[in-house]
Amino acid sequence: MVLTRTQAASQAAAQAATQDGIQELDPEEATALVEYSSTRQASVAQFAPCADELIANLAQHFIAQTQALAAEQAMLYSQQQGQCDAQNAALMAVQASAEANVLHLTEQQRVIAQQQGEALTATHREIQEKFQCLEVYENKKKDEIDHFVNEKLDQALQEVQRASHETQLALASQNGGSRTRFEDVEANIANNLEAIPARINQV
Repeated sequence: MVLTRTQAASQAAAQAATQDGIQELDPEEATALVEYSSTRQASVAQFAPCADELIANLAQHFIAQTQALAAEQAMLYSQQQGQCDAQNAALMAVQASAEANVLHLTEQQRVIAQQQGEALTATHREIQEKFQCLEVYENKKKDEIDHFVNEKLDQALQEVQRASHETQLALASQNGGSRTRFEDVEANIANNLEAIPARINQV
């Protein structure tokens, strides 16, 4: 049987103590002590292999448990690391998506603002053009109205002048006819006056 260093040292110390004790005892006590020591050594030698095997089994079990715990800890660490990596990747993806959405919204706002600005500018230009056209149309219509009114006034004035001239001519003609009749009446009266003495003489 192979003893461990601890067991060998313990056995050597026990033997030395036994030899020292035997020398101090009487022969009967020494014989009894030697027999007890031999029996005890035999008992220790009988249970020593079981103790070594038990210790070896305990050591192997402890090593296996330690290795299992280490493997489990490594697996947990790997899982946690994987979860952290997945969460970081998800957060980075969300951040990238949010940044892309912000950029997209900013671009849309810029395009909408540009389109609205262009539409407002075009509308303002169109309104100015319509006002200018309306102003030109109003000026043209005003000129046409002024020309029409002046023309009608000229025509009315000419009509009045013509009517006045015709009236004057009619009055002059009427005055001339009255004078002629008056002269005729006077001539008739004169002729009748001249004829009265002659008729008187005839009578």
